[in-house]
Amino acid sequence: MTVSVSTLTAVVPGPEVLAPPGGGDRGQILVVEDEPGLAEILALNLSASGYEPVVVHDGLEALYALDRATPRAVLLDLHIPQVSGFRLIQLLKQRPETPQVPVIVITALSFQEAEEAVRTGADDFITKPFLPEEVVRRVDSILARVS
Repeated sequence: MTVSVSTLTAVVPGPEVLAPPGGGDRGQILVVEDEPGLAEILALNLSASGYEPVVVHDGLEALYALDRATPRAVLLDLHIPQVSGFRLIQLLKQRPETPQVPVIVITALSFQEAEEAVRTGADDFITKPFLPEEVVRRVDSILARVS
């Protein structure tokens, strides 16, 4: 389902994603991915694991989403429109409400660029291609470390 608010267009998961078995009681995960198919796969796997995915497709939408709620973690593609993933990491870590929110970068970039994202403030990275189950395992792992 797509929701438009003036110039903001966000993909909002349908009822099957928002109401997974277990009710999404493991918390909200912000998914920032500009490729709709990949974003949907991530959302479905997170939902099936009991998380509540919130999917946005660019950095500006991510900032709007962060204004509305603080997620437990952020899955972030580095090359996204509007605000780059690198800049979004910096902004996320500078905001008083979100410096502790773990950021897992998902990228097709080189290993060196992924390491640069970690130096910028990301907590972990996963390179594309990946198995969706691996993303859920990494989210579980990073949340266990910060809890």
